[in-house]
Amino acid sequence: MANELGAQAITQTNRTPLSVQWMNARAERKLDIASALARQILERRPQERTIHRGEARLLEVQGRSEQAFEHWAALRCADPYDFEAAFHFARAAAAGGVGLEAAAAQAAPGANDVFRAALVGALAEPAPALEGDFKHIAICGVAFCGSTLVDRVLGGLPGVASIGESHWLTKVRADNEYRGVDMSQPVETARWVPCTVCRQKCEVLTSGFRRSLAADNANWYRKVAARLDTRILVSADKNVPTLLEKDPLLELSALVIFKSPEQAWRSKLDKLPADRDAAFYEAECRAYLNVWTQNYRSRLDHFRPRGPVAWLNFDAFTASPEPLLQAVCDRLELPFDAGVLQRTRPGHAIGGNGGSMRRLRANDYEVVIERLPDPALEPSHAKIIAEDAGAREIWREMLALHEDLAP
Repeated sequence: MANELGAQAITQTNRTPLSVQWMNARAERKLDIASALARQILERRPQERTIHRGEARLLEVQGRSEQAFEHWAALRCADPYDFEAAFHFARAAAAGGVGLEAAAAQAAPGANDVFRAALVGALAEPAPALEGDFKHIAICGVAFCGSTLVDRVLGGLPGVASIGESHWLTKVRADNEYRGVDMSQPVETARWVPCTVCRQKCEVLTSGFRRSLAADNANWYRKVAARLDTRILVSADKNVPTLLEKDPLLELSALVIFKSPEQAWRSKLDKLPADRDAAFYEAECRAYLNVWTQNYRSRLDHFRPRGPVAWLNFDAFTASPEPLLQAVCDRLELPFDAGVLQRTRPGHAIGGNGGSMRRLRANDYEVVIERLPDPALEPSHAKIIAEDAGAREIWREMLALHEDLAP
């Protein structure tokens, strides 16, 4: 009751949407408050699938599976082809002594044979989770912040493996877009997002392993670590909501990577079409600065994982990589080897910046780190950034945290 009253007191004086408050409370690991907020949201919008799924996953990793079933039931009711929800019902039936095929039929009575066969496969071949000592370093930041390069570099350290953007493991290419895998279709024909080293023929990130992750999200990073045979895993899932999806308890350490607002905008600008008028790019610049500011503001104010957090200015890293890599390793308690700045060890990572990966593959994983050039922005763009008080304040705060890291 006290926690519910606490959540109500927050919402009475806080105009932030309840869903954002819920996410912030989870990022701060204030889980009782987060659950109280979830109940408030579900009282108003009982079919809110994101809340049901987030609460179910949290309860599962807390060992409270029985309480999670009301959420799995809501998800299964909303979508009889919700593979994760159906799996939890099937697993409970199998644990009660029902055969696997009968358990799948009970869990998904209205689904097709392919879907039920996928449930049987997931029940029969669960992905084992790594037990004992384990360290997960989560790289965070906005798109094109340098995370792919740093992820692959860290993945080459002794005893370390990187998975890249692990959330792509359960996504497929369909109708010219990426989406969650549809288990009502044969998993063998799924166009999985490929391993960036082995491509579609990867013998580690297999269809069976991905099916198991899609069925049961619990201990996601420990399962990936077991698959990669490592006790130190680096990921580049980047966004805090994604990390909370995969690790509701935030049992991780983090490396937050950022560029200056000017360099960040330059990276974004290079991805935009080149044939628009000045007003288009100025509007895009303002919109991007808002996204950049909100993204990092949320990390500064609410991101509180269990392990240490290091803040790395990518601009400075490209100018002086070795001492800053050493500082990152010291802060995050990673083994250090300067050799990874010349060549990194290819593993079985997924996702990331396509250009960065193509350069690494083309050069046999030789690492080339060059100082970022002057962003050479249009004067109007430079003026927009210089006059954005929110962006400048975030930049100053992050620089101070980076300087606390820097040798």
